[in-house]
Amino acid sequence: MEHKIVKGGFRKRDLPLSPDYRPMYKMGLIVLILALASRGNKSSLNKLHLLIWSLKSEKNMAFIRMAFMSKDNSKIISWGVEPALKKALLYAVAEDLLSLSSDKYQLTKKGIAFSKLIANNDQLFTTEKHFLNYIGKQKITEEYINKLTEKHSN
Repeated sequence: MEHKIVKGGFRKRDLPLSPDYRPMYKMGLIVLILALASRGNKSSLNKLHLLIWSLKSEKNMAFIRMAFMSKDNSKIISWGVEPALKKALLYAVAEDLLSLSSDKYQLTKKGIAFSKLIANNDQLFTTEKHFLNYIGKQKITEEYINKLTEKHSN
């Protein structure tokens, strides 16, 4: 099997794996979401999918900010389902960063400590932390997610 040289001089097989598919990257995002943007440090899978989708790009973050600033959630039609999220959640539970009960993921003591390490490091997830701090624990509640989900399934 021959690989062609692509822009930058790398062959396709030499390109690094996108951070979106790295479980540790996703685990870092998950603990930040739970610590900075989830009441009681816990969240449903739907809320995690929405916030992970939001964090995928500046465009997605701007879209969510605009929806909140205009208080018009009718523009939020759907959001992406992140395939790598499920694997990252499984790893995070296995590493005792999260627990799962009543269909909600919650930070454990170890997960809280891990989220504080990330939150206190100015070089990690800077854009993501800024966005999640903007969202806070009040803007995207589980009730809000349930209403959006219900609206889109009808």
